Amino acid sequence: MNFNSKYLPPFLSLSSAIALLSIAYFLEFFLNLIPCDLCLQQRGIHFFIILVSIICLISINFKKINKLLDFLIIILWFTSSVFAFYHFGIEKKFWSGFSSCTSKINFNEDTLNNILSTDTLRCDNPQFEIFNISLAGWNSLVSLILFTIYISLLYLFKKRK
Repeated sequence: MNFNSKYLPPFLSLSSAIALLSIAYFLEFFLNLIPCDLCLQQRGIHFFIILVSIICLISINFKKINKLLDFLIIILWFTSSVFAFYHFGIEKKFWSGFSSCTSKINFNEDTLNNILSTDTLRCDNPQFEIFNISLAGWNSLVSLILFTIYISLLYLFKKRK
């Protein structure tokens, strides 16, 4: 079986995004680490990376579309890294997060009871750290590494042709 090198960058992107999401869902459902709003938004970026990577793998022989999708994957990994770094900065108190309320509350006679019965999960309190780096910090680091690897692989395979 011959593996064509042009499949490697989108396959690496796809498998990495799936691995990161799998870890996030494992931590949520088996270790009961509840994600904050920023964590959920970061997952959205990874789902989009999965979608674009699959489309890139399917359309690998269409060079113009594939170049655009490669560029989009690069932008998405960079966006994931920046967004996770922003979240990490909020957790480490380098800067403050959003100060406005993001929830959509319908005010009625049960509003106070609903607010008091809801657990509040703030984005500036990491629930889990490894070597004093939160999961957002690790996500930022891994996303930046994958961003760099993706660009390097594209450049390397372009030079080989």
